[in-house]
Amino acid sequence: MAELGVHQSALLTDLALCINRYRLFSPGWYVCVMAKVQLSAVEWEVPGLVAMVNYGRKKQCEVRDEVFQGPPNFVLDVFDSPDDEDFLRRRDRFCKSGVHEYLVAFNDEPVTLLWHRLEGADYRLVEPDDDGILRSQALPNLWLPLKAVQDRDWWAVLGCIERGVSRRANFS
Repeated sequence: MAELGVHQSALLTDLALCINRYRLFSPGWYVCVMAKVQLSAVEWEVPGLVAMVNYGRKKQCEVRDEVFQGPPNFVLDVFDSPDDEDFLRRRDRFCKSGVHEYLVAFNDEPVTLLWHRLEGADYRLVEPDDDGILRSQALPNLWLPLKAVQDRDWWAVLGCIERGVSRRANFS
């Protein structure tokens, strides 16, 4: 991954804090920032954040030799533009390799989110529910309120995450 600018790094840090807060309430998840993901024998990426299930039937990858081997359940990246070549390449690679959800935040005012969910062989963009909340399938009960993320209202985001994890998870 190319070096992040200060503003990209700050946004990644804030989003990673939110995902890690979810992880603290949800045993069985491995969450890392800036870790290498080996997607195939010849393809690898270093995304902003990787989250994977540690055990059970939803586990998609292994941690070997300090590298995630195979597609993780969830990847988060921060870019400045939807035209960024790294974003376009990663989106295609993650889709092809089977990453269930790929969340991309564009460092703008307001923050723009593209939440990709794998359906069949293609990504579909996820829209918030009627209440304005984006709900993950890859990370059960991870709820992100779109408006709060766009406005960088991290306290509201953390509150919504805590409401989500207080519900019974659907691991189907």
